[in-house]
Amino acid sequence: MHSRIGRTLVVSLLALAPAAANAGPPLICFPMSIGESRSLAWGPGGGWENPLPGYDRARLPADTLALLGPRIPVLLRMETLRRAVVYASTDAPAASALFGALRERSRSAPGDPLATFDLGYAVAAWAEVRHVGGGGTAAVTPKEDGYALVRQALAARGADPEMEYAAALVSLGHTSDGTAEQHLRRAVDGAGAGSPLAATIAAHRHLWEGRTEAPRASTR
Repeated sequence: MHSRIGRTLVVSLLALAPAAANAGPPLICFPMSIGESRSLAWGPGGGWENPLPGYDRARLPADTLALLGPRIPVLLRMETLRRAVVYASTDAPAASALFGALRERSRSAPGDPLATFDLGYAVAAWAEVRHVGGGGTAAVTPKEDGYALVRQALAARGADPEMEYAAALVSLGHTSDGTAEQHLRRAVDGAGAGSPLAATIAAHRHLWEGRTEAPRASTR
């Protein structure tokens, strides 16, 4: 059943969002709302491009995988992977090691949708980081299809509003058939009042202006 909160949130997004022309790459420039949850170390202020000065990027693969345990919510995984990609974008060896670690974990656990998701989301974010520059991007070119991996993970995991939102972000701007909007609607319908997902979608309202209409009320 569509949630009343979800319908209200979609309407709010459309009503409040200014023009999205100045929005940057969504997987890189739009942090997730994770509150005080633990992610990769980040600089003061929490801005999207504010990594911690002096962070040892040689630790990046181990630190990232340590934060992606089986009990970690998808939204928190998305933010950790966003930060990891930002760090890796200026360090080709760290980027290569990060993708190697994510790829090996996915291969060693073929039935684990979260491992598949983590690799797919990181690949998709890496494709976007080229738009904001970074010395490590040219030397590392993952061959995987990020969206295909996210879709595979979603099919294996079943209904998951946070993973639906990840799929919406990954497909945003890459298709013109309403794919992103369909994922967004399912994410909105599943976002509970006051949840990190609801807060994240509201904070990302600049991305969604004109991209969707409020879902029709359920007839069930």
